[in-house]
Amino acid sequence: MKNRWIYPKVEKKLNIKEIPEVVQAILSNRGYTTKEEMEEFLNCDINSLLDTSLMKDADKGADLIISAIKNNEGITIVGDYDCDGVCSTAFGMITLKKLGADVNYYVNDRFIDGYGINKNGVDCILKQFPNTNLILTCDNGIAANEAIDYAKEKGLTVVITDHHEPGEKIPAADAVIDPKQKDDTYPFKGLCGAGVLFKLMLLVYKKLNVNINKVYWHMDIVALATVGDVVPLVGENRIIVQKGLTIINNNPSPVFKMFKEICDVKTEVNSHFVMGFIYVPMINAIGRIVGKTDKAIDLFLINNKQQIIECINFLKEVNETRKSMTEQQYSTAEKIVENDELKNVLVVYDKSFHEGIIGLIAGRLKEKYNRPTIVFTDSEEGLLKGSGRSIDGFNLKDELDKISHLTVGHGGHAKAAGLTIKKANLSEFAETIVALGEENLTEENFVKTYQVDYVLDPDNVYDDICTELKMLEPYGEGFPKPNIVLDNFEITGQPFYMGKEKQHIKFRGKMLNVLMWNEAEEYKRIGEPNKLTILGFPETNTFNNVTSLQFTCKDYQVSY
Repeated sequence: MKNRWIYPKVEKKLNIKEIPEVVQAILSNRGYTTKEEMEEFLNCDINSLLDTSLMKDADKGADLIISAIKNNEGITIVGDYDCDGVCSTAFGMITLKKLGADVNYYVNDRFIDGYGINKNGVDCILKQFPNTNLILTCDNGIAANEAIDYAKEKGLTVVITDHHEPGEKIPAADAVIDPKQKDDTYPFKGLCGAGVLFKLMLLVYKKLNVNINKVYWHMDIVALATVGDVVPLVGENRIIVQKGLTIINNNPSPVFKMFKEICDVKTEVNSHFVMGFIYVPMINAIGRIVGKTDKAIDLFLINNKQQIIECINFLKEVNETRKSMTEQQYSTAEKIVENDELKNVLVVYDKSFHEGIIGLIAGRLKEKYNRPTIVFTDSEEGLLKGSGRSIDGFNLKDELDKISHLTVGHGGHAKAAGLTIKKANLSEFAETIVALGEENLTEENFVKTYQVDYVLDPDNVYDDICTELKMLEPYGEGFPKPNIVLDNFEITGQPFYMGKEKQHIKFRGKMLNVLMWNEAEEYKRIGEPNKLTILGFPETNTFNNVTSLQFTCKDYQVSY
């Protein structure tokens, strides 16, 4: 079945002089229907950030942190091993140290203790940092009832900052700050872990009457976490990422300066490509492959240029290893799927899979087959560790809840989840979740759907369109790069086949060129038509100091 394109409804044009027509049209199609809504979205005013005191327990948590600082009591931040956890921990260290706090951090080894604060972690903290009086969690803790009880038994004060969905029971911490709690009326629920801590630190600084610009200066780190955790780039998140990118591009810290240099980034740093596909994977890789993330956290805490260079090079090398492993193991997973009947839910197991990358394999299989996918590998004796990715129409967390009798433990949300099962239960688990898929999913769910944002006449393409579309950045989850249709594009001359295996194509048109990746074989199969309707995005391309307009294709249809 072909991919589905959903065209926008024809809306009444607002004709706002200050906002380009293409920008108005895209915002209107995405639900911003008045001049005021559009201006608020585009302006990203830092003064539009919500008052942190609206968040449940925020004042209580801020007061506990202030008390610890004033009484010179040790604070230990307990972070997580992904990009959000790394950035949260580093941001907390920096902003608390600026207030003179006695602060350290502790993060689990992924392969020993897994995710989140636990009893062993509490013991390790007291051994390594015996002066600890207050534990401050970031990007974890909302489900750690047993560990929090244990910490309280040890006489510790505990402040939880998290953004994950809470369970039925909220941990008995001294303050629990998570906007997703059922009785929390904070208006914006989409913050990542670093975002929650950022808002809390603004409140701490405000209560201490310290210049909050000292917190704003580190929005670059919070922006990276926000992109890395794939939370919706709307509301407060949009402000955080836009302001963070402004810092990174106009007045970068030594870390971001060296990131750009070592990664050979020639363009302005943006959210959807540079952050999302270059920087974030490098930070995530150390947690996936090494397990301990100290080097990634310390990267943001050191001031020595040579040490920063060494840290970034280390992250880059680990990420190259991760890429190689992912390619090899994804190929294995693909063969397993191809050799079996294609089911509504894909369940794939191989003992050779690395625990740190099964989520990436699941994500790629989900993208290729557009089906919910769970990938397993061997864990402890008799157990399998799994990671799942899902599509619209199949809420992975809810479906796993229905079959919790077949899991040792699981958690996550609608589109992604982690789980552990007994190896002996693999067949029954696979059969049961496939049956749930058959109940919930139809062939319609497996069709890849593109929401068209704007239709462009190829004879009326203008040079400033890329500048105008830049007003809509940052792009990401919840506000993706617009899908623009180039209607009835006529190819002039012969297509130019590129790449090592001539798998890519460049088409020339009257006003601009079109690039199509990995479609050469299919294009030849359909007879190399010279008129196409193309879905993609216009971009500027600079080659040999000559800048031209090009259109990158995501999908296409033959025009008749």
